[in-house]
Amino acid sequence: MNRLQQFFKEMNNRRVKTNLIFIVVAAVVLVLISGFQYYYSRHLLGIELEEDTERELAQKEAFLYSYRSMCENSLVNHIWDLEHYLAMPDSMYDVAEWILRLNPQLACAGIAFTPYFYPEKGRLFEPYALRKDDEIVFKQLGGKEHDYTQGQIYQWVMENDRDYWSEPYFDSLVKPRDLITYCFPIHGNKSQIIAILGLDIETSFLGDTLNSGNRYPSSYVLLLDEDSDLIVGPKEEILPKVCVENVAKVICDDKIPAKTTINNKCYFKQFRDPDDGYKGHVFYCQMTGSKKWTIAMVCYDDEVFGPLLHMRRIVSLLMLLAMVVLTFIILRFVRNDIRLEKAHAEQERISTELHVANEIQQSMLPHQQLYLEDADIYGLLVPAREVGGDLYDYFARDEKLFFCIGDVSGKGAPSAMLMAVTHSLFRAFSAHENNPARIMYALNEASCQNNEKNMFVTLFIGVLDLPTGRLRYCNAGHDKPFVFENDKPQVVSLECDANLPIGALENTLFTAQETVLTAGSTIFLYTDGLSEAMNSKHLQFGLKRVEETMKTCARKNLHPKEVVDEVRSQVRAFVAGEEQNDDLTMLVIHYTPTRFDSTVSETLVIKNDFHELTRFSSFIKTVAEQMKIEPSLAGQLRLAVEEAVVNVIDYAYPTTTEGEITISMQSDGKILRFIISDSGVPFDPTAKEKADTTLAAEDRQIGGLGILLYRELMDSINYERTNGKNILTLTKKL
Repeated sequence: MNRLQQFFKEMNNRRVKTNLIFIVVAAVVLVLISGFQYYYSRHLLGIELEEDTERELAQKEAFLYSYRSMCENSLVNHIWDLEHYLAMPDSMYDVAEWILRLNPQLACAGIAFTPYFYPEKGRLFEPYALRKDDEIVFKQLGGKEHDYTQGQIYQWVMENDRDYWSEPYFDSLVKPRDLITYCFPIHGNKSQIIAILGLDIETSFLGDTLNSGNRYPSSYVLLLDEDSDLIVGPKEEILPKVCVENVAKVICDDKIPAKTTINNKCYFKQFRDPDDGYKGHVFYCQMTGSKKWTIAMVCYDDEVFGPLLHMRRIVSLLMLLAMVVLTFIILRFVRNDIRLEKAHAEQERISTELHVANEIQQSMLPHQQLYLEDADIYGLLVPAREVGGDLYDYFARDEKLFFCIGDVSGKGAPSAMLMAVTHSLFRAFSAHENNPARIMYALNEASCQNNEKNMFVTLFIGVLDLPTGRLRYCNAGHDKPFVFENDKPQVVSLECDANLPIGALENTLFTAQETVLTAGSTIFLYTDGLSEAMNSKHLQFGLKRVEETMKTCARKNLHPKEVVDEVRSQVRAFVAGEEQNDDLTMLVIHYTPTRFDSTVSETLVIKNDFHELTRFSSFIKTVAEQMKIEPSLAGQLRLAVEEAVVNVIDYAYPTTTEGEITISMQSDGKILRFIISDSGVPFDPTAKEKADTTLAAEDRQIGGLGILLYRELMDSINYERTNGKNILTLTKKL
């Protein structure tokens, strides 16, 4: 014992030294990480700056292109109006007004006619419309004080006979302001220029638009002409004139290498402003078209990287504090290190075992989806923990669909074990029994044995006869299923008797109920993990929401898997990520019976007398000839049906009682059915175990070989007791 204590003491001393070395190394590493983080973050911030600035420049460039195109299209679109009203000189004011009203961003619009084009208007006639406050006013600018024919814009357009964008200029004729003019020549019948249609744009509007929404408060956008002179920029208080000259000088300076941005769509240069000493970046790109304008954006380093430097100082202080706290924590928790390792190892073992248990539990369930000729089935179990206490199962036998869904009381491994036992017992008891109440009774008796913890299971068992849609079911304290038909708004809950859950009390009698599902019906079964799903406000999903969801599924005409997906979607939206305490299990069955249109039908009624077998043989021979069945197959059919009829003659009626046996044949050319009905004592051949032909003759039980024979010869058999009659259907695919 002392040696063991000494061993743990030595281990703890070694760990203290190791952790002190770790602290020193961690401090050095943290300093290196801090430096690397700062410079790498600065690099990433620079990349982000390039991407964002490039994106902003692209947006502003797109705005300029679209604005320039809008101005150009505005004039082109009004040429027809001008030509149409050319004979009415006073209507030219209306043309100018239309241009302004259709383009609220324009300041003025005017038409300068060639001298004496309208003799009655004198030598110079220039109808002009401009915005004043919220109104449009009109002026006739042509005259002695304003001879537009001497202007540079007018002369350029007349000489070159094409549209023209002017350089920015100061205009005081109407009111003091900086303008840019766009002009377009108007031709007469002889292709001579008769007028110049133009519009004016206030540079302040362009400057304010380009500088709206900039990333940094002190960053700004400039629009430069081909000579790097300022066209538009921000307001004077933001941009002193000397800054424009410095930016233009940086762009034109070949000694400063230009670099391309991330996507190679614009250029940028680093610079230091000689006047204020600030470092910064200028990003710029050149527009294409008749005017090679350059858009430039200026950002200063202190505004871009200043917050990062401030954050670095704070992070350094926090890292120093963290090192102190880390040292304290390490020294404090060394003593518990070994215990934590043991606890962790135990937790890993338990987690591994629970994971294996979950895989085993999931493997016991049937495949999530099953397609039959007469039904589509989909089931899902979502455990709230590693293993769950819910179960569902389904399988088809003798043209019947057997299914169940259940919820075991309690949580965790004990519930999972009881779930596995219940699942196995259901498969065993339903292998040779068609009555759900008897299956439930057998399950209850088995569950009550050695049930010292008084655990119980709420369970619903159903047996659906696929050809007829007859559903027999037994409910042991489980939630009532919902039934609905697609494209119909009505959703009903299945009426269920109040039976006790299985495992609660021995010798409990369970009642069986039945209903008939119509073609296209869907039955939705679930556990209380659905209705009791809870959100953060402790509100439950509730049966009302389940019913509304079923109505939605019916309206959308959803298939079983889509129904489950729709319900899960509604539950997720309701709980909004809140962790659930109960398993969620759903089972959906969509009944789609195969339509059987009989083209050939024959019926024979005989007495329960072996002498009647001669008539039966003639009946089978007639059927085979009528259906043109090959002799070997006809022999098999005769043998199988005759064996079934002989069983009825032997056992259906008491010895001294005379009864009738009806044998009907129906076929659609692909499937051949023999329906044998009698009103004798109930007898279900599908519930009888197959005879074991591997045993010696003296070891076998008497009987059962005939049933084995027509089971093997026919593709499927189906038994129903309806209206006091035994109805046995033998089916063969041709």
